[in-house]
Amino acid sequence: MVFRINGPQSEEFKSHFIDSIEDLNKLAMKFVQNQDIESGLKILNFCDELTTPGRYGNYPLQRNQTFNNLGCVYRRLGKLKAAINYLQSALSILTNNNLSKFSAMTHLNLCAVLSQLGE
Repeated sequence: MVFRINGPQSEEFKSHFIDSIEDLNKLAMKFVQNQDIESGLKILNFCDELTTPGRYGNYPLQRNQTFNNLGCVYRRLGKLKAAINYLQSALSILTNNNLSKFSAMTHLNLCAVLSQLGE
């Protein structure tokens, strides 16, 4: 199967971009599960760069997924302040794009971090 991608505005590009970010997030979390946190963070930071609004378009759900995963990694590392910052950013992305209906996982992750802090 040959795909012709006609730039960031084409439906083909958008579809492949979304799939790629989701696959990269899954791969990053597999690295983290296997104790290779450095590789996982590199991949997640790359996803952060790719999903920066305006770079290739606006992909709030994929950016939210990336920030959720970054929050979880930093929680695992005991860097709870960084975890909260990423999770709050993830919530802001959803709120600013009228996608609050997808916020359950982010709220759950944020509650876990706040609980760890005793709040």
